[in-house]
Formats: sequence, C-alpha cells, structure tokens
Amino acid sequence: MDNKNIYIIGAGTYGEAIFELAILCGHKPVGFFDDDESKKGNIVMGVPVLGALNLNNFQVKYVNFAVAIGNNRIRVKKMEQLLKYKAQIPTLIHPTANISKFANVDPVGCYINANTYLWTKVLVHRFCIISPCVMVAHHTVLEEGAFISAGSNIGAGILINNNSFIGIGSTLMTGIKFIGKNTIIGAGSVVIKDVVDNAVVVGNPARIIKYNDFSNE
Repeated sequence: MDNKNIYIIGAGTYGEAIFELAILCGHKPVGFFDDDESKKGNIVMGVPVLGALNLNNFQVKYVNFAVAIGNNRIRVKKMEQLLKYKAQIPTLIHPTANISKFANVDPVGCYINANTYLWTKVLVHRFCIISPCVMVAHHTVLEEGAFISAGSNIGAGILINNNSFIGIGSTLMTGIKFIGKNTIIGAGSVVIKDVVDNAVVVGNPARIIKYNDFSNE
C-alpha cells in the first residue's frame, strides 16, 4: 500500500475537516470508517464510507489512520487500540501553523490546525488536537489527549493535563500552573486560577459548576 494513503475514522463533519488537513499534509485519503452503519456505502468528500472498523478483520498493520473524534477519551482509546495493532497514526500539522523550532510536537496522532502559534518550548504530547487560530505561550505543556478549541489563548508555563477540553475562544491566564485531567473549560471562559481534575468551569472569571463522573466507564 502507498504509504501516503490514509483512512479517516469518523465520517461526520469533523472527519471532513481532518480529511482536508490530511491532504494539505501530503496524504491521500482513501476511505472513511464510522461505527454508524447507516453511513456505510455513502460517499463523503469523494471517497467511500466503509462501515465500522473491525480490527480483527481489517489489516491495519503499518496502515495510516487519522482519528476524527472530538471526544478526548474516545479518541485516545481508539488511537491506543490502533497502535496495539501496529497501525500508523501520523501527526498532521497545517502548513500555516507557526511552530517554534524550540517547541516539540509528538509525531503520533496530533492535529495542529491553521494559523496556530506554538511558542518557545511548548510541548505537545500524543493524541492532542489544536484547532485554528490558537496561541500557546512559551513553556506550556499539553498532556496526552488534550483538545484546544479555535481562537483560544493559552498563557505561559501551564500544565494542561490528559484529556482536558478547552472551549472555543477561552483564555488561560499566565500564572496558572495546572489544568486538571478530564476538565472542561466552557467557551469564552477566562481562567485565572488552577483547575482541579474532572471539573467543568465556565465564565469570566471561570468558576466550577460541576464535576465529570467517569466511575461507570
């Protein structure tokens, strides 16, 4: 198989966006997989939806995949499954993204979109998504599976923990040290202090309104 061929997991609107990103990164999308069997046989962006991906029946070893799933926990789980079967999940970086030569983006499963700026010594771990027009200031770390939505401004020296979701247009002020794992920052929030694990925060200044419960997973 041509090593530029790539399959997209998720045939929804976000899958179409990742399809375009993959093309801009030099890949050739050849099909979609989606657990919604009603989509099987549809043509999306000119390529077929092949149905659900069965890892026992479809040979994924050394095959390229992009996982277009916004839910952090589901995306990370799917990517971990693919890697277990020795699939390839290349990082995709939009040509207009501006990444400092002193920053580091993991080569596995990160999607860095248009007009994003990653400043000095930003560290992005695997499976992260950074949407268009995001600014991440120096020495900030994104742990595995973090998602930064479009137009967000992330201050310096912040540890953004696993599976955190930063809503569209949010601001995380320099001086914060810690955003806990599995947190949700609501759209347009201004975060001025550390956020504990599993918290959902909204507003200006951001405040905790509830906690996520993953005890049944």
